[in-house]
Amino acid sequence: MMTMEKRYTITVSGRTFDYRTLMAIPLIILAVSVVILVNQYATTGEWFKRSIELKGGTHLNIQTPEEVSLPFVENALGNEFGSLSIHTLRGFGSDGVSIQMDSSVDYEKVLQRLENEGLEITDFSLENIGPSLSNVFWSQAQTAIIVAFILMGIIAFVVFRTFVPSIAIVMSAATDIIVTLSMMQVFGIEFSLASLGALLMLIGYSVDTDIMLTSRLLRESDHGATMDEKIRAAVKTGLAMTLTSIGAVSSLLFIPLPPALVQIASVLLIGLSIDILNTWLFNSVILRWYCESRGEA
Repeated sequence: MMTMEKRYTITVSGRTFDYRTLMAIPLIILAVSVVILVNQYATTGEWFKRSIELKGGTHLNIQTPEEVSLPFVENALGNEFGSLSIHTLRGFGSDGVSIQMDSSVDYEKVLQRLENEGLEITDFSLENIGPSLSNVFWSQAQTAIIVAFILMGIIAFVVFRTFVPSIAIVMSAATDIIVTLSMMQVFGIEFSLASLGALLMLIGYSVDTDIMLTSRLLRESDHGATMDEKIRAAVKTGLAMTLTSIGAVSSLLFIPLPPALVQIASVLLIGLSIDILNTWLFNSVILRWYCESRGEA
């Protein structure tokens, strides 16, 4: 049994400190993220910016013979057509620009303005999504997130049968989602069906590393290994898993891909980076605290 003086402390480079203070880092990031989302709601009436798939509108894809400069399109259209979401398109053998606008905007005037400004348009496609259909998509997106968390919580409780480790897994995944959503607002990434898929994948990645960590600390004997040794082994395995995923996702940002795939890669890159902090500075601290308070370390 460890002495009271040594409980809840670790020694790094000759310095001993209370490891529970490490939780302050992810908690501060979470608090800042909540402030960002609250500010977004106070400013726009929505917690995060949604794509036309989830709120309705018009999606105009324009093909051009050469790569289009994003600032050029933004300056050409200005504020005349209201709030627009503009993205450049890059692909194998095709370039262009994608413009999302309110359904009340006349797309022909948008095309005419761009041509008057010197943009050569070879072809274009138009997609209209009505408010009723977008409401269905939005309702299904919310249901998907809720069901994912419910199933995740059930599995965690079934596997470990203890409250604290199970709730720590759920809290870590929830924090990943909240912080990622706030960073999406900072980087101008809309919440769309593509980003919804990325967020659901992120829940899987988060639970994967958290369950691995929890199993190492609670369910494996490791032949008499100390708590420090168990955590170091878990960190080595977990970081290898996450960094490998980050490397694979990052490569998608350097090759020409459709906007949906770029959005998925961007959201996953943000979420996986956040998950490193939440897993090893939040979940691992809670689990170690839990084990030591029960005299298992």
